[in-house]
Amino acid sequence: MKAKILRTDAELFIIEQYLDELSEIADVVTTESYAEDDLAEVAKDVDVILTCYTNITSRVINAGPNLKGIVKYGVGTDAIDMEAATAKGVMVANCPDYGPDTVADHAFALMISLARKIPTLDRAMRKNAWVWPEPKLLGLDLNGKTVGLIGFGRIGRAMSRRCEGFSMNRLVYDPYVEPASVSEYGVSIVDLDELLTRADFVSIHCVLTPETKGLIDAAALQTMKETAFLIDVSRGAIIDEDALIQAIDEKRIAGAGFDVFGHEPLTPDYPLLGRDNVILTPHLAWWTEEAFERVERDTLDGILDILAGKIPKHLKNTEVLEP
Repeated sequence: MKAKILRTDAELFIIEQYLDELSEIADVVTTESYAEDDLAEVAKDVDVILTCYTNITSRVINAGPNLKGIVKYGVGTDAIDMEAATAKGVMVANCPDYGPDTVADHAFALMISLARKIPTLDRAMRKNAWVWPEPKLLGLDLNGKTVGLIGFGRIGRAMSRRCEGFSMNRLVYDPYVEPASVSEYGVSIVDLDELLTRADFVSIHCVLTPETKGLIDAAALQTMKETAFLIDVSRGAIIDEDALIQAIDEKRIAGAGFDVFGHEPLTPDYPLLGRDNVILTPHLAWWTEEAFERVERDTLDGILDILAGKIPKHLKNTEVLEP
């Protein structure tokens, strides 16, 4: 009897190119629903859940007596109830290697676009065909500026390398990193307040956890320079969006660039749409031809490992291996 795989996030067509190959050993059922009731119902007889943004709750996990593993299409596993999965002995695998440089490219693109006001210039050219130098179009050099990196994992380090190439000073806040272990990067390890006080650009690269949720709140935004920009390509919930909107409205920071949001997708009434000093992209920092191929293959490998009774390469909850 074939194994059964539940595929969520139907609009993403996850590993569509490999479904024929996968069909030889498993039946893949795709659900278009995000509702917990529907997910729990269809999860009753599945062996693996393949997911990206959908919330995989304790109820969904416990609905399937045969559930062996959950494979995250991407990196962050904050939408999966890891405690419930571990308690049930369900392996959770992700794909952390497919896009550190890809996402860092996007973060850097947001930073340089904010510094040089590229979206504003583009809109002006589209409207008027030409513009002349004027104070509101004056940009900033990156050379000699200070970037503050919150989180220094794979993506944070890739971002650091890009900033080093533009002769930027680099501050890092990451309580889980020992300074000696990153000495080769030439960064300064500081506390969060010092980073926010000194940085011309604050770029977020930590994962979303209970500890980091709302990390950048009203007080943190108040600590930043009025000339500083905030960039987030990690998770929207790390920032208090209401406090951010107020800070931008009151010109307490210079602007922001985001690829992630507290609630996705956005709606046309989102308050930061249309701002000259805010650049928004739709959670597509990872979306390049090369990264797409890597995450598709890594996802398939995770599924195949679980179905074969093997330990997936990128097992998140290693506690399930303990006797």
